[in-house]
Amino acid sequence: MGRKVFRYKIIGILIFLIELFIFALFSYGSYDSFIEVDFNNIFLIQNFIFIFAVLVASTALSNLIFILISARKSILFLNIHFSIIFLFFTYGFVKMLLENGYYEEDNIKFIIAFSLIFILLFVVNFFKYRKVEFSEIEEIGKYNN
Repeated sequence: MGRKVFRYKIIGILIFLIELFIFALFSYGSYDSFIEVDFNNIFLIQNFIFIFAVLVASTALSNLIFILISARKSILFLNIHFSIIFLFFTYGFVKMLLENGYYEEDNIKFIIAFSLIFILLFVVNFFKYRKVEFSEIEEIGKYNN
């Protein structure tokens, strides 16, 4: 039996398709934000948005590779990836609150983004494959140094 990352194959396929969508979305976003990057002033918001977009796109690409090769570390990298996306949307939400744009902008996009991230984190961690080791039961009652 081969290595497994998720208990069910359909969960692996679903996560793979979601990661493929995230990779395409943030790759285009990083290309789009690269146009606004100013190399003369390093500490601009556009530069940080570009860095976040490239970071999310690169972690999505690495997650795609890890899921394809069924690496056991893919759960850890998926958790890191979704945490980075959560920070990205949290930054946008805090920026909107500080600019008093809470009542002016459409807030449903943040609610949907946060909900999807938490659902994906739950699915990844709940349906991960756990290998049960039974060798410890045989060792009960034996004297070991």
